[in-house]
Amino acid sequence: MTQWIVDVVGTGYGQALQVGDILYDHRSAFQRVQVVTSPVFGRMLVLDDAVQTTERDEHVYHEMLVHLPMALHPDPRRVLIIGGGDGGTLDEVLKHPVAATTMVEIDREVVEVSRAFLPSIAGRAFDDPRGRLLIDDGIAFVKGTDERFDVILVDSTDPKGPGVALFSEEFYRGCRRILTPSGVISVQSGSLLYQRDLMDLVARHLRAVFPVVAPYWAAIPAYPGTLWSFTLAAPQGDPHHPRQLSIPGLRYYSPAVHQAALRLPPLP
Repeated sequence: MTQWIVDVVGTGYGQALQVGDILYDHRSAFQRVQVVTSPVFGRMLVLDDAVQTTERDEHVYHEMLVHLPMALHPDPRRVLIIGGGDGGTLDEVLKHPVAATTMVEIDREVVEVSRAFLPSIAGRAFDDPRGRLLIDDGIAFVKGTDERFDVILVDSTDPKGPGVALFSEEFYRGCRRILTPSGVISVQSGSLLYQRDLMDLVARHLRAVFPVVAPYWAAIPAYPGTLWSFTLAAPQGDPHHPRQLSIPGLRYYSPAVHQAALRLPPLP
């Protein structure tokens, strides 16, 4: 019998993906964690029936979440990742000459399962001495830490379960408190086509905290509607004037893509 995962977003829309083998299926303390195979996307990490990442197109999501904001900081040395248990965001950050990266993931099982079943996504990032993994609540960490960061990357699920408060104005105020003066924050903000209410919510909450706010997008085929949004914010600066990055082997991000991503297509 053919199996399908239906990833429902917004009102009246869902994306169905055919599933081959179910390699892992267990409910953690926070969510249902699955690793399944897809004839199109290879192995996929699925949380509460929503596709989080796949072997085929993870590089698009992770490169765009990471390199666009990193290119806007003059010299990012300390980076904070909230979420990102599959390790892909950490891997992209560590391609920069950073001094230290702190990753705060609430669900240890996501990290362990990703390392076991999707090792190509993180590569050797979890073994890099510049990285520090904390199994903790990212909201509590932001609220309580005395550390300061040049870039904050919020690699979260959609606003449900443990991810709800990561989209709040209060959380973004906490992030600004721990950003350095030239700091940049970037968050995933949902489907460009089917979650415009989420995009608007994120932009509104960020604008209440930061003078500079800019949504941007990337084409990620495994996500509902393909066109996926991110939103960056900063106390100062112009998102259209990045540094030139010297990172070999990037498959999606480039200076041209950087500029194009900041120009949202007209949508109905």
